[in-house]
Amino acid sequence: MKSSKKLLLMLCSGTVAAMLLFPGCIHRADEASLNTWAAPSPDHTWTSPPGGGVKNQPAPKPADIPAGLLQSGKKWRLTDIIEIALRNNPETRSAWYAARSAAADWLSKKGNYYPQIDADASISHTDASYHLSQGGKSVSSFDPDIRLSWLLLDFGGRDASIEEKRQALLAADFTHNAVIQDSVFQVLQTYFQYANAKAIEKSLEISLNDAKTNLSAAEEQHHNGLATIADVLQAKTALSQAQLNLETAAGQVQTIRGALATAMGIPANTPYDIEDMPIRPPVNRITKTVDACIEQARSHRPDLAAQKNLVEQSLSRIRAARSALYPNLSLTSSLNGAIENHSSGWGNQDATALTISMPIFQGYSGQYDKLKAEQDAKAQKAQLEAFEQTVIFQVWSSYFNLKTSEQRVQTSEDLKNSAQQSYDVALGRYREGVGGFLDLLAAQSALANARAQRISALADWYIALANLARNTGTLWNQKPDETGVMDILPAATVKETQQ
Repeated sequence: MKSSKKLLLMLCSGTVAAMLLFPGCIHRADEASLNTWAAPSPDHTWTSPPGGGVKNQPAPKPADIPAGLLQSGKKWRLTDIIEIALRNNPETRSAWYAARSAAADWLSKKGNYYPQIDADASISHTDASYHLSQGGKSVSSFDPDIRLSWLLLDFGGRDASIEEKRQALLAADFTHNAVIQDSVFQVLQTYFQYANAKAIEKSLEISLNDAKTNLSAAEEQHHNGLATIADVLQAKTALSQAQLNLETAAGQVQTIRGALATAMGIPANTPYDIEDMPIRPPVNRITKTVDACIEQARSHRPDLAAQKNLVEQSLSRIRAARSALYPNLSLTSSLNGAIENHSSGWGNQDATALTISMPIFQGYSGQYDKLKAEQDAKAQKAQLEAFEQTVIFQVWSSYFNLKTSEQRVQTSEDLKNSAQQSYDVALGRYREGVGGFLDLLAAQSALANARAQRISALADWYIALANLARNTGTLWNQKPDETGVMDILPAATVKETQQ
């Protein structure tokens, strides 16, 4: 029998050795084996092996657009555009999922208030063999066990840990609100950039017509012998430049149009258009002082509120670390028993204990954990102070940018009117033969620039207004008793077009 056991042991040992050595025989550990999974040299691209790509890629998620907006001929309001963007923006979804995760984490941590109950059961069978003269023994048993443990007192550590998770949840919720405000501003900024590009294109169409008028006047004067061929050639050059400017603007319009579609979360080739930008913005409706805007930001900025919650979270972490230095009191109780086949009887082994656990020495780890939590809290407070200063500067800067935009809107209107009058006079003088063609070209160029500045001033005012609202935390979801920026922005609509 001993020889058969020895032979069996040798066979098992040989099998294990073969299993360990055999892979080494079929796979050489050299650099050439890496070429399947990486490029063979720095100057070559990597080619995926057959079947090495991603399998079963999910289909692209369709844009989430309310069914009512998909009806034929339905015009989209500016608020509809923002709603579509918020539904389809992956950043808002990510922030929302993060907030929900923080909520689940907090609710999970609150489970520490309740007793913990666990149960297990084991079934075992034991065969014990002895010397042939003594025989053997076979035992089968079933052992169920139910245990209860409940933390009764820990000097505030449990409360602090739960409060830490609650503050993290509030920070995540405010962060989600901040992402929404940033997303809304991005849509508004792109929207008015698109409206600005469209208006610039229309102004350049007018400038092109002016250039055609100038060319016609130059040809007429040349035909009557009152102008040289140089005037005609200069007029043709100006006409070509106006045509080139218009074509460039048309391309810019399509680019920004695609950017707005992307901001809405819909394909860039979706057929749509927006109405023209209003030329009379309510620039006199912003009457708040800069100090009032700063105070509004302190109470409404969601990212500032999130940073305050992070400070509170760090303070809760200090209390949790401090409680770990003190004893805690817990209750434990277990109900278990066993039944064995040789006795066929049930045996109880119940126990209940009230336990005090006291840390005596842990290599100063607890003290350093508390010290680390204190330093982290100071760092969060310093970050809060720095962020408050940043918020004040952002409000200050955006407030005076808005005020500057108000002045530009008013001044650009006067500039456009003056340039129009100057061009009309220059054109009349040239046709009467008392004015020079260079004066006419200069007046036309000044008028084109004045139109462009007027349009840009309008778009900049709307963007500056939205930026101030974002920096004060009032861009979206205002309280019902407050007048928000969406009440001031134009009631523009998006309409379906055929490309």
